[in-house]
Amino acid sequence: MIRRSLTAALAATASATVLVLTSGTVVHAGEEPIAEPSVTATPAGEAPANPVIAEYNGREINLAESWEGADSCTELPSGEVHCYDSDAEALADPELPAEIREQTLKAAAAPAGARAAAAPPARCVADYWCLYMKVGYKGRLLRLHSDGKKDLAEWGCRDKLSAVYYWVGRYSVNYGDAKITDLRSWPVEDRVRRLDPPGGWSDFTNLDYPGGGHWNNKVDIFEVRRA
Repeated sequence: MIRRSLTAALAATASATVLVLTSGTVVHAGEEPIAEPSVTATPAGEAPANPVIAEYNGREINLAESWEGADSCTELPSGEVHCYDSDAEALADPELPAEIREQTLKAAAAPAGARAAAAPPARCVADYWCLYMKVGYKGRLLRLHSDGKKDLAEWGCRDKLSAVYYWVGRYSVNYGDAKITDLRSWPVEDRVRRLDPPGGWSDFTNLDYPGGGHWNNKVDIFEVRRA
């Protein structure tokens, strides 16, 4: 069995209703600013010290170096990471909890009218953060489960994120929220934002970036927070 590495490296964030003031300072309506220290991740151009090692077609691959032919990868509750050639293979993984598989299949089998409201976008599964490498929920897909901060360089996804979806299949699960961070070199301040589920962000070119521009292909750190 392959164990997934988890290297912490994240900063503060802000949602669509949050004003980002600095790299580590956000203000919510009616709240005082809360300062959090900036963090470091794998320097650009350097190989990660703790790359994620995944199981793919019965062998180990280093995601930081290449996904090889994999279409998607899933971080499983056990801490392992498995990669797949197809969505059917991903959903059939025996390591995926049965309740997640059942909820996802149930939504996919719903009548067309109900399916649009009940099911996640293509290839996402219930109660997972689904990170897509192309806008419109397309391209390679990384499904994240565990609470914590992910240095996307270790996953082979740094500066490649273009869309995110979180579909709540079981509201009894505390689904929390997520943070995205674009780490900048001093004296330029880090850029941070909070993502509040349920729902999705299908096109990061439409996701406002602090100071102007957009978030497409700029995320260095993704943090799952299952409080």
